[in-house]
Amino acid sequence: MKVIEQLLSYPKFGKPGVLERMDALIHGLTMVPTIKVVGSNGKGTTAHMMAHMAGVLGKSVGLYTSPHLLRLNERIQINGRDIEDVELTQALAWAIDRAQALEGVGRFEIFTAAALYHFSRKAIDVAIMEIGLGGRFDPVRVARGRISVLTSIDLEHTAILGHTIKEIATEKAAVCKPGDLLISAVRGVEDCVPDGVTYMEVSDPPLSPLQRNARLAAFALKEHFSLPELPEAYGVKVPGRLQRLSSTPPLYVDVAHSVAAVQTVLDHFGDTPITLMIAARRDKDFNALDYIFHHVIALQCDEDMQEPDSLLQMFSAQHKDKADDVAQALELAIRHCRHEGVIVCLGGFGIVGRVLAHFSGAHYDVIGL
Repeated sequence: MKVIEQLLSYPKFGKPGVLERMDALIHGLTMVPTIKVVGSNGKGTTAHMMAHMAGVLGKSVGLYTSPHLLRLNERIQINGRDIEDVELTQALAWAIDRAQALEGVGRFEIFTAAALYHFSRKAIDVAIMEIGLGGRFDPVRVARGRISVLTSIDLEHTAILGHTIKEIATEKAAVCKPGDLLISAVRGVEDCVPDGVTYMEVSDPPLSPLQRNARLAAFALKEHFSLPELPEAYGVKVPGRLQRLSSTPPLYVDVAHSVAAVQTVLDHFGDTPITLMIAARRDKDFNALDYIFHHVIALQCDEDMQEPDSLLQMFSAQHKDKADDVAQALELAIRHCRHEGVIVCLGGFGIVGRVLAHFSGAHYDVIGL
């Protein structure tokens, strides 16, 4: 699509003044009601769960997430279906046309405006929109809707968001404006919430991360639609989250890319010997992970990812290898996986998307937004 080339001519991130530019980009647009999803881990899972649950309720629902696994179209969905190429072209052309009159616009701002344009044309009941980074200055903040959910807080993007849990929680909670409601699965962050924002904590009783995400999604929909009781959460399968690709040997992929998220995945397999395939961005640090793998295979998919040698130093394993590409990594993993073991591919959307493309024979869109 020629419009993608135009989009890529803009910088990945815009200059300061994101919210003011977003207001200009969407000026005059009929905005649909939204629920915003913010947090360190579990945003995408919670957003997908919420969209599925809203669909079960008979609602027409939009979903905006990032990044994508295989195709750019995945980021904008209505009722579980990716936006069509012709619709994506139309929405991006509309947003880029408006962006030409503005200084300092970034790609994520344009894409977010395109999503809001698409949703407005479809007259949906609600749009579930995932915050990209932080909350205070994220382009999604301008979407209309008084409810936001906070999934988790971890030490991530510290150079931008702050170096303490409290600082990061404050940045993420700032997605809310006075009069909004923040529903939190995180304990003890009420002091981080902006003045005039109602705070609802739903962290008790303690649950597994997946169950916690489902509970958060249910409470958000109950509040948004004024339901008499919490909606059911069942039958939700989120792509790239503990997704099983083969049975012999068992091979799973998950986009987990922080110590907390990776540990959650590992806990799922108990004492099963794990062969790990890993590729991750340069800002990821797994040294705090307390786990001994059977085998770790590291690879570098992009120039902005860590070198395999650096990654291997972070993990404890009986065997370690480097691979040049996904095909070689899979060959090593399958050859050395123990009979009773499992292969798990982790590290983020970049590596998981490439593994999915390898298995399906699909094209992988290497587009950074």
